[in-house]
Amino acid sequence: LNELLGKACVGLHTMWNEHFGISIVEMMAAGVAPIAHASGGPALDIVGDSEELGLLATTDTDYRDALARLTFEPGAREKRDQMAAAARQSVQERFSEDTFAESFCSALGQVLSPT
Repeated sequence: LNELLGKACVGLHTMWNEHFGISIVEMMAAGVAPIAHASGGPALDIVGDSEELGLLATTDTDYRDALARLTFEPGAREKRDQMAAAARQSVQERFSEDTFAESFCSALGQVLSPT
């Protein structure tokens, strides 16, 4: 999957108010700059609004403009490559199996520990 996704220049995710957005994380892990809907998990937990890890959009015009920024405008390739590298690093730090296991065990420990 990473090999196939890694051939894309951008990843487009248009689902509104998705609770998480694993496909966005998969795009980012493959080194693809995502353009995702500015709602739910993609906006709050994955991409954020800094434009460091990807772009957010709401309307068809927003999506068009974001695609143009990352494909046709001067410096698009450099911006896309920089965003993709930051996105890949973010996924490795925030969504790896080790990070999940540590977070899960920590949360479970808090619930099960006597007060």
